[in-house]
Amino acid sequence: MTSLVAPLLARLPGGFTASERDRIRRAYEFAAHHHAGQLRKSGDPYITHPVAVAEIAADAGLDCDAICAALLHDVIAGTGCDAAQVRAEFGDETTALVQGMAELDRRHDQAALDAADDRVLALKVLDRLHNMRTLQSLDQAKRQLKSRQTLDVIAPLAKRLGLPAIADELEAIARGHLPRDTGVAHRALALGSLILPSAFRGTYLCEWLGELDVLRSRRAHARFAFGVMCGMPALALALRRPPARTLRRRLADLLPAGLRWVLRSNLRTWTPLAALLGWMVLETARSSLGDAVVILITVPPVLHTGVSCLRAKLGLDKAGG
Repeated sequence: MTSLVAPLLARLPGGFTASERDRIRRAYEFAAHHHAGQLRKSGDPYITHPVAVAEIAADAGLDCDAICAALLHDVIAGTGCDAAQVRAEFGDETTALVQGMAELDRRHDQAALDAADDRVLALKVLDRLHNMRTLQSLDQAKRQLKSRQTLDVIAPLAKRLGLPAIADELEAIARGHLPRDTGVAHRALALGSLILPSAFRGTYLCEWLGELDVLRSRRAHARFAFGVMCGMPALALALRRPPARTLRRRLADLLPAGLRWVLRSNLRTWTPLAALLGWMVLETARSSLGDAVVILITVPPVLHTGVSCLRAKLGLDKAGG
């Protein structure tokens, strides 16, 4: 396995010192020792994955600590190694990066992403890139789930971090593993899912699109999408419900006074929604008149349900004109 580190060292820019190269070699040996006997889903030795992530990190111009962290990024989460051992060998900075990646693997939520250092996020993006390149070893459901999460979270994160080429590759791979476009029902569900918390959005949308993909007729697509969208406002509220305080109290605290003012009046509420609906219908009609009719039939009841539910939760259900 020592041959795996040679191509990585060859990819390092000329500015890396002899001591930095030696440190990267030691990080490889440390990771190879702790991952010994572990295999990926593809059957390849597990160490091939961190080496590949480190190679991507080197190509992206990351520094020695980041490349070492790329090699070590799974030793805390995936082996018996602890942070103290990593720190004793590679210092505080590399260890902080490895711990940050382990925390992201453990939590899988937006709060963890928001709290993470940009270097940790960059390594997470590179980690996902190699996992997407080798996605064929997973079953279809997991491929679609990973692909939807990549489109919703990881690719936008790559763009924010200034990695547009990586973002483009992530999006291209992800779209290749998702179900075919099922027309207006697909777009309606994708649009409606935006009201769900981002941590749950990919999972639910992947399941719904999987259901759409097995339905044969456009009418069946429309019925399924309509049923899902009718329940989507209640699902969004349930997923966001805080454990200790009532939803009405929490929403009352968070909603700006201006939005509450809009919701008190049917005229103020429905004027912008009607404009949005009209725009959706007109844009869809450019390519399909039938799809535009489906939107005109299905979306208004969903909007009405969402507005009514929100007003009821806030005690504004007696809104007037």
